[in-house]
Formats: sequence, structure tokens, C-alpha cells
Amino acid sequence: MSDEALQSVVVARKTVEAENMVSFELVPAEGGELAPFTPGAHVDVTIPGGLMRQYSLCNSASERHRYVIGVWKDANSRGGSKALFQQVNEGDRLQVGEPRNRFAVPRDVKRALLFARGIGATPVLSIADHLKAKNIPFEFHYLFAGGSPGSFRATIEASAFAENTTFYFEATEPRLNPATLLADRPDDTHLFLCGVDWWLDPVIANAQQKGYGVNRIHVERFTAKAPPPLLDKVFDVKIASSGKVIKIPGDRSVTAALEEAGVKVPTSCEQGACGTCKVKVLEGEIDHRDKRLKPEEKEKGYFLACVSRAKGDLLVLDL
Repeated sequence: MSDEALQSVVVARKTVEAENMVSFELVPAEGGELAPFTPGAHVDVTIPGGLMRQYSLCNSASERHRYVIGVWKDANSRGGSKALFQQVNEGDRLQVGEPRNRFAVPRDVKRALLFARGIGATPVLSIADHLKAKNIPFEFHYLFAGGSPGSFRATIEASAFAENTTFYFEATEPRLNPATLLADRPDDTHLFLCGVDWWLDPVIANAQQKGYGVNRIHVERFTAKAPPPLLDKVFDVKIASSGKVIKIPGDRSVTAALEEAGVKVPTSCEQGACGTCKVKVLEGEIDHRDKRLKPEEKEKGYFLACVSRAKGDLLVLDL
């Protein structure tokens, strides 16, 4: 991301949402308005140490004077969430990028079911606000994570969509039963889900079994743990613009090896979930390992360089 695309913001408020979760209200450092966003969007946030991470916007998309993000202090943090949680306070300056959205609400949605667990509530909050403002019928089922009971509860209870929301705790009744909630819904019901993989995947599978098509299932994934070290075949990457060839070791990702060779590809999650490192492959067969790209993007030759690799000996990248 270029510096021109970044905007300086000030932390106007830092709120403890739970023992391991905080929210930040960010306002323009120089006054004026922030770039508009759509429900379900996220922004890149540049944080202490020069790291850049993506965070979902959880306030109303009708607001231009602030962004609100939620941060979970992941025990497996690679530095981003921990730095924000522990080092950033009210009055501090950060930089944010232009909002982007891969969890958008289709225009033709007539009714919806929203499911979230823990920090997964963050993009769903703006979606719930949008649906309520448009008078679109929906239910929001929110499961508090075990270490974060009550997170965002005050925000939800003060919102217009409080009456649409049901809270659940992992160890007490009533339990969240997606199978029951997904059953006997009109055929035009859209499903929006956000959380970690191990919780999401069974819900998605159940929805598919009940006839929800891919066009009605919208997912945002928050992968909790970094993937294990790569132990793969060695292959080469060629940079189309310069002809430079870089060897990718079996224990290094494409993005890591390229950066060591002086070729910077923007990254954020480094887990194949966010799409920041999407690159077009001009030649070579791709071993896709991401959780983000749509089939049509793969058909056009795109891959996520932080996790995906080559099936053959060479990939030529449009860099």
C-alpha cells in the first residue's frame, strides 16, 4: 500500500470489551471526514513497529467521522494485536488505509441470519446496523467466546438492532444450535457468518446440507493460529517485469522469500484469509491453499502468495 493511500487517525477512545478484547474509536487526525465504507468492510491499520494488520469496521457505515475496530489479544499473536492491545492508548496516532470489503451485503437480500462468535462480531455489527436501517428482517445470534464473555454487549444493547439479537454463552444454556436455527427458513434467506475456522466450518456444512447455496452463504474468517512451518518442494518464482528469478525454499512462503530478495508484496494475515497478498500468475500451475479466493479469481490466475505455492517448478508473477 502506498503512503498516499494512508490517512492519519487519532485514538479518541479505547474501550475494554472483555478481559482479552478492546475496541478503538479512530477519528481523523486533521479533522474532516474518513473515507466511506460499506457494511462488513475492513481497513488496514499501520501500528507500532511498522506492522500492518486488517481490522473489521464495526460501527455504522453511515458514519464518516469515525472508524471503530475491535481487537482480540490473541495468545498466538505475531505482534499486531498484542501491540495494539498493550501499547496503543487514547490520544495516540495511527494510520489507516482505504476501506475494502470482501464480506459485502448483496443488494437483493430480503431476509438474513447472522452468526458470530467472539471477535467475529465486529464486521457483523455493521451488517446488522445496515439491515435494521433498511427494514430487512434478520436475526443475529452471537456466541460469546469462552475468554470474552460480554464482549460488545453494551454496544449491541444500545443499538437499534438489540431486539434482533440473541446472546449465548459457551458453557451455559441456552446453547447456540445452528442446525435448529437454519431449518425451515424461506429460500431467499441469506446467511452471514464470522469467526474462527473450527467453529465456522460445521455451521457452513450444516447450511449446505439444508440447501443454502454458495450465493446465500457469506463468510468472514478469523483464523486464530498461524499455520505450521512449511515443509514443501522447492520451486522458482520469476518476476515478469524484471526477469529476476527467486528460489522459494521448502520452509519459506512466497511472500517471505520475495521480501528477502527485495521484492515486497503487501501482507496482513499471512494465513491465506484476507486477500492482501493477491498476485496474478502469468505462467505455471498453482497449488492453491488459501481460504479467500473465489473460483473465478483462481480461474483468472490469481493466488495468495502468503500460503499458496507451485505444483511445478516455476511460477511467473505479474510483478
